[in-house]
Amino acid sequence: MLSISHASIITFWTLAVLFCIQPWFSRKNVLFGVVFPDAAVWQAPVPKRIIRRYIIGTGLAAVLLFIVWIVSFSRLERSISFNLAMAALLIGDSAFFVLANRQTRTYKKAVVPADRLTNKMIIDTTQSAHEPLMPLSWLLALLPLFLATIAVAIWGYPFMGSNIPTHYGLTGPDAWTHKSPLAVMQPLIFDVLLVIIILFTRRAPAAVKGNPNAAPGYALYRKWLNGLLILFGLVTELLFFLMELSLIRPIHTYLAPALTWVFPVLSSFTLLLIAFMAYLFFRMVRAKESSGPIFDNDRHWIWGLFYFNRSDPSLFIEKRIGIGYTVNMAHPIAWLILVGILAAVVISSIYH
Repeated sequence: MLSISHASIITFWTLAVLFCIQPWFSRKNVLFGVVFPDAAVWQAPVPKRIIRRYIIGTGLAAVLLFIVWIVSFSRLERSISFNLAMAALLIGDSAFFVLANRQTRTYKKAVVPADRLTNKMIIDTTQSAHEPLMPLSWLLALLPLFLATIAVAIWGYPFMGSNIPTHYGLTGPDAWTHKSPLAVMQPLIFDVLLVIIILFTRRAPAAVKGNPNAAPGYALYRKWLNGLLILFGLVTELLFFLMELSLIRPIHTYLAPALTWVFPVLSSFTLLLIAFMAYLFFRMVRAKESSGPIFDNDRHWIWGLFYFNRSDPSLFIEKRIGIGYTVNMAHPIAWLILVGILAAVVISSIYH
């Protein structure tokens, strides 16, 4: 009989908790993807009830789903069962969020006068002098390990075994596939995508807003975020470099003992980076008070999650809920990105 790994359980409940506290990953004047004039909305009785119902609903759904997962696990292959559980968790909690978004919109229409928000749109496409862009030269830090990984992949390919790892858990590889150039080069493709994301988001505007103080702190946070992405890139590049080395049979014998502790250490460091990223968000974004005229652009946020605005030339913008960026679905390039991601997922599935 199959059993659920500890890593799968930790991943499930970590995501479940993150979904429960999702409303707090926004600016103080935003609740469930709906913008308000100030942070007072969080103290009003009706929004408090909406928040309470959302937390109870997502919490109970996670418990019920986990029970179903435990009961059905012995009947399904491990990875399929885990993927189904994650998909169900995402869909279920998203449904609760959409419901809360609709209830919050209804509340806003009933209590917020039209003159408290503005219809004036300002698109921030530049940086101020005291908050400069992240220098492009910082990206050069990613180049040495990237080139070294390419060299190892090309030189070592003839010496690799017929089966190579395709997925790594906290303690090392846990899935394999037949050797092929695409399978060997997959880590390098991830590195290229990371660099492209940093290049695009480097000039991502803080928000479409009614005045510069409607989204305070985000330009500086964006610079920190890009710096952390580069640090994350260095960690993943080191992992990929060691992965490529470990595929070469003559070297694997000597490298295998080291990988038993390298993977947990680097994985733990990555988790610390994510935690630090969340800390910076609450310190630099969540803690800031919006002031002045604020643009009421709820109509451009579908369910408070997806952004669609033909008047906005930006491709990447600040998320209304969550840390980081989201794409403007009205931008043609956004659909190319989505198609590219879908193609990558399909190709990865084929080679798994």
